[in-house]
Amino acid sequence: MDASFEPPERPGTLSSLLRWTVACAAMPPLLLPALALGPLRPSSSDALMRTWCLWARRVFGVDVDVVDHNEGGYDDGAPYVFLQLNQTSLSEAFVTTAALPRWALIFMNIEFAALPFIGWVPVSQGSVVVVRQWSAQARRAVDRAADAMRRGACFYMSIEGRRSPDGALGPYKKGAAVLAIRSGARIVPMVFHGARDVLPFGEWRVRPGRVRVELLPAIETEGLSYADRDALVERLRVLAQSQGLGRPPG
Repeated sequence: MDASFEPPERPGTLSSLLRWTVACAAMPPLLLPALALGPLRPSSSDALMRTWCLWARRVFGVDVDVVDHNEGGYDDGAPYVFLQLNQTSLSEAFVTTAALPRWALIFMNIEFAALPFIGWVPVSQGSVVVVRQWSAQARRAVDRAADAMRRGACFYMSIEGRRSPDGALGPYKKGAAVLAIRSGARIVPMVFHGARDVLPFGEWRVRPGRVRVELLPAIETEGLSYADRDALVERLRVLAQSQGLGRPPG
C-alpha cells in the first residue's frame, strides 16, 4: 500500500458494540437455515452465508474491490484451488465471499471450524477440517479434499494456515501444492490489501474501510508430480513477494 496511507480511525467502544450486535443479530435467521441446508443443498446454504457476509460488510462499513486477472474465465466443473497468499485479519471471514468467483469448499483449521456459524456452516457443506498439529489427520484431510476435487469441487484455503500478527508472510505450508498437484487443479492465487487495516490482529473493533482483493492469473499444475511440490511452494512465495506482501527478502 502507499507509504502515506493511514488506517481509518478506530471506532469507539459503544459504536463497535452496536455494530457487532446488529451484525450478529442476523446470524440466527440466516445462518441457522444455512447450517441445516448445508448437507442437503450446499449452494443454497452458501447463498445464505454470502447474504450474511454482505450484511456484515454493510454494517461495519467495509467495501470490497475485486480485481480478477483471469477475467472470469473459469471452466465449469473444473477444480480450482483459490489460494490466499497472505492471511492477516479475521475480517477476511466476511470479505472473501465477495471475491470468490465460484462457490468453494474451505480447507480450514480446527480453530476456524469452531467459530459459531461462520465456521460451522462450511463444515455442514462438506468443507474439510485439518488439525495441523496431527500429521496423520492432516494427510487424511488432504486425501478427502483431493477426492472431492476429482469430482469437480473447488477449495478455498490459506497457504499460511494462520493469521500473521504483523503483516509479514508466515511459513508457507505444502498442503495446498500437494492438493492441487494430486487433483490436477489450477491454483488461483489471491492477495488481500487493506484487510489488516480494517481489523488489525488482536483487535475486535472493525474500522470502516476498503479492502482490495486480487485474483492473480491461474497457475496450471497439470504434468507436475509430488516431487515438484517444493518448487511450486517457492514459486508462490516469490509471487507473493512480487505483489509487495510481507517483508522484502533479507
